[in-house]
Amino acid sequence: KAKQGAAITSLQNKIASLEEQLDNESKEKQNLSKNSRRSDRKIKELTLQIEDERRQCEQYKDQMEKANSRLMSMKRQIDQNFDEMSAANAAKRKLQRELDEQIETNDSLQRENNTLKQRQSRSASVAGLPIGRKISRQSSERGFSTGGNFRSKGSRERGTENDDLSDEEL
Repeated sequence: KAKQGAAITSLQNKIASLEEQLDNESKEKQNLSKNSRRSDRKIKELTLQIEDERRQCEQYKDQMEKANSRLMSMKRQIDQNFDEMSAANAAKRKLQRELDEQIETNDSLQRENNTLKQRQSRSASVAGLPIGRKISRQSSERGFSTGGNFRSKGSRERGTENDDLSDEEL
């Protein structure tokens, strides 16, 4: 019986040891399961975060493409504006040259007109005609009068005369 008692005690010790080992393994399994669930949750969170970042990346890419498209459009518009500005400046320079030419022509014609008025005044003084009277109807039709007024052919056709000018201005 002593052998049997020792064997029973030995077996009970083994059972207690195995039960303790089972409890430890069960606790370890629970910890591993708990850690596994945490890892799964973390993986899901990271997967969702990666998907969000991927969507944001796509949105940023689309926004960048739109911004580049707008930039290119604005560059084309700027180039077009510069071309238009260059054309306008060229037209302005052309008009300025034409204006300068017209002013020069006008000055030349003014000098010529003044010279002709002086000649007319001298020839009227030399002829001894009183200034301010008409020479004759015939000379008046040609555009000359003793008053020093000069009427060009074009002004006769338009019906205008330079009657406002005095003898000194002619």
